[in-house]
Amino acid sequence: GTWIKDFASGTSARRNPGNNVAMRMTLALVLCWIGATMSPPAARAQNVSVVTTIRMTVEAGHEMVSIPCRVNGSERRYTCVIDSGATYTVISDRVVKPEGPPIDMTTGNGVVRVHQREVSLTLADGMELKSKALVQQKMLQGVDILVGQDVLRQFKYVTFDYENRKVEFQR
Repeated sequence: GTWIKDFASGTSARRNPGNNVAMRMTLALVLCWIGATMSPPAARAQNVSVVTTIRMTVEAGHEMVSIPCRVNGSERRYTCVIDSGATYTVISDRVVKPEGPPIDMTTGNGVVRVHQREVSLTLADGMELKSKALVQQKMLQGVDILVGQDVLRQFKYVTFDYENRKVEFQR
């Protein structure tokens, strides 16, 4: 048989012809790994995340983070307050009409009567999100929409950059 010198340890060993297949398989796997990690980013673009950055506004007296948004394709921009503690998105009846049978929603302030309605929210320029929003009467003045977890869960990450006053949505 053939002798192989292991230069790292300084030892020699007789090469086992049966190990040829294992060595070739290992070499093939190493070359595949090198090819995958050294390929240009465009070749690995299948797992690319898209980040949309929106300028936040802080309403005076409310200290809540809000962003501009549109509802159901309208041209009018509304104030969307991001409420990460809310399970559902809640929309004022000043924005959309309450339709269908009323349901009771338990909040920190007690039970509120709402209507559930399918809506489309557009954040930034063209980032459209679906929600089964709850339409509520007599919402806080100056707040049109509370964006809840049902919308926020449609992203991998939502990052609040308070220093630069922006919110990043990553898909």
